[in-house]
Amino acid sequence: MLTEADLAAYVQRVRYQWIDVDKVFGAQCWDQWSHYATNFLGVPSWPTYTNAGGTGPHAGWACNVWHHFERSGLGQWFEKIPAGQALRPGDVVIWELGSAWYPLSHIATLLEVLANGMLRCLTQNPGAVQIADLIPRGVLGALRPKALTVGAFHTSKTPALAASQKLAAFHRARRLRKGRNTMFIVLEKNARQDGSPAYATFTEGVEGSWTEMDTSDMQGMAANALATQYGQPMSCTLPFWKRMKLKHCTPDERAALKKAGW
Repeated sequence: MLTEADLAAYVQRVRYQWIDVDKVFGAQCWDQWSHYATNFLGVPSWPTYTNAGGTGPHAGWACNVWHHFERSGLGQWFEKIPAGQALRPGDVVIWELGSAWYPLSHIATLLEVLANGMLRCLTQNPGAVQIADLIPRGVLGALRPKALTVGAFHTSKTPALAASQKLAAFHRARRLRKGRNTMFIVLEKNARQDGSPAYATFTEGVEGSWTEMDTSDMQGMAANALATQYGQPMSCTLPFWKRMKLKHCTPDERAALKKAGW
């Protein structure tokens, strides 16, 4: 059986890392959950996937791990704990799609239930893996690892990232209510010849909405400010960047890119 000391060691090992298990959409909350399940608890990779037990209306979202728990086979390694029951360190907490603070759903590893009811969790996106206090409203429940036995678990949150996490959740909710799905992404590797990252925003499905920024130009000075509107940028791979750019740039830009070999 894994113990409190094992969990503490895992937290310290992955804290501040960018975890991208499936190499799709960059470092998301799902990637932290999958890494925790496979690398710490010894769960095979496939059952951790959002669509392992089927698709349905929540296909691809983190909450699908909860909705298809029985069919994915996760019951071999976890016990399903409904919302409202007492939680303990090591539980995997899942928020529903469309919930007020996590409208795109969310999944995180619980470290401590605070006296004020907040959930201190190991979480990712926005930002790298961090310890942050998350609002429990919208929680579907939790998955309790059968291989983990812990008592009290205390650790300090990541101050520099906690505020951005809450701000990003607020703006995601605001965009959802407006019917928009604007994304803010960053390409950190293979972006520019000088090694600097590139940033872009686009509205899903809207041609011509692609706006690209370099950190070296005047427009790029707004990259940090954009985080206050869209949350921390989602780190993505070069193939994903190219695919989104081709889909959301103008027709003239698309023609030029294809002529250049894209």
